[in-house]
Amino acid sequence: MPNLSFARLTSRVGWVWAVTVVISLSVATAWAGEKVIFPLTSQYPNSFSGLASDAAGNLYGLVAGATQESCNSIFELSPVSGGTWTQTILYTFQNCIQEGLYPFGTLTLDSQGNVYGVQVSDLSDGSGRVYELKKGTNGTFTYGLVHSFNPNEGAPRGDLTWDSAGNLYGAAYYDSTAFDGEVFELSPLPGGSWKETILYTFNYGDGANGPVGGVIFDSQGNLYGATFFSSNANGGGAVYELSPQTNGPWKLAVLYNFVDGSGAAFPDSRLTFDSSGNLYGTMNGTLDGGIFELSPSSGGMWTETTVHNFTGGDDGNTPVGNLVIDASGNLYGVTSAGGSGCNRNLCGVVYKFSPQSGGTWKETILHPFESADDGSKPGAGLLLDSAGNLYGTTIHGGSRYGYGTVYEITP
Repeated sequence: MPNLSFARLTSRVGWVWAVTVVISLSVATAWAGEKVIFPLTSQYPNSFSGLASDAAGNLYGLVAGATQESCNSIFELSPVSGGTWTQTILYTFQNCIQEGLYPFGTLTLDSQGNVYGVQVSDLSDGSGRVYELKKGTNGTFTYGLVHSFNPNEGAPRGDLTWDSAGNLYGAAYYDSTAFDGEVFELSPLPGGSWKETILYTFNYGDGANGPVGGVIFDSQGNLYGATFFSSNANGGGAVYELSPQTNGPWKLAVLYNFVDGSGAAFPDSRLTFDSSGNLYGTMNGTLDGGIFELSPSSGGMWTETTVHNFTGGDDGNTPVGNLVIDASGNLYGVTSAGGSGCNRNLCGVVYKFSPQSGGTWKETILHPFESADDGSKPGAGLLLDSAGNLYGTTIHGGSRYGYGTVYEITP
């Protein structure tokens, strides 16, 4: 949880003014480069899921199943001597055709090494689940249901977030004339069960609807997230804050309404804070997508700055997943396509944005994928470890079977 330096603002309503900054592009990488640490071996491309890690440096993720009946597996990658990694399949989901539920999004772990994630439905009711893989003393994992959403709640469409007391938070989306999604809290109870509390239910008139990407906390306990839609004229999504109240549902404040056609629109990932309280996210309102920054300003207003609009050339196109930020304020992310020598539907890049004096940013392409041994088409955001290494997955490529890779990029 970031240590923010600005006072708590709970009545912010404002789509303010947009600013576009100048970017200098550096194509040459300043890092040691990318290496594939594990080529995936599934018969189907791996799902659009990022990586999680535990305190020992093991990585956790999702791959698609070998058959439609075994419809995705959770794997663990463990580093061993010589820079190699070993894979262990922790759990394989069964009967997704009958149940209509598929694992989705980036996993998260608790302090005991239990793994949590969400399942979404491909059925007309739009329902979903939060599940737990409980770690046993012998190292095996057992599936357990944390919460099943009823058809009127929808399904969680983003990542889960912990608070310091061990409660889980997330956002569910359901396209309905009555409501457009909710933000929920799941609290553990004695005996292993969990209690759901609906913190806020979105309605079309709120100015924000269709929550995506999950939620994040600030240091005062407020939650922040993005919606893909908004109810203003030519709505292009919104960024919101939810503040806890003494009694009843949390209070919604729309920090910024994006306008379709303005370039900066349709945020679609989990947000990221920097140490000064600025929010960052990716968007797909332009042809090739972009990155935005929201900064708190006087009077409770927020200012939107377009950090970068991707061109579809060497810098790639269609950013996916959340951004990660290091201690120096550098932003890292991926595009799912484009890059040097690739077209709009292949390859992708790993990029870095470094803040410069005067509010500008410098972009460096850390790695352009080549649709070969090193993989192609990242489908989710990056993981940044304490040593500054970046980890991610690709959907295609890899030297073994061409079904994607897990890769590392080292400074």
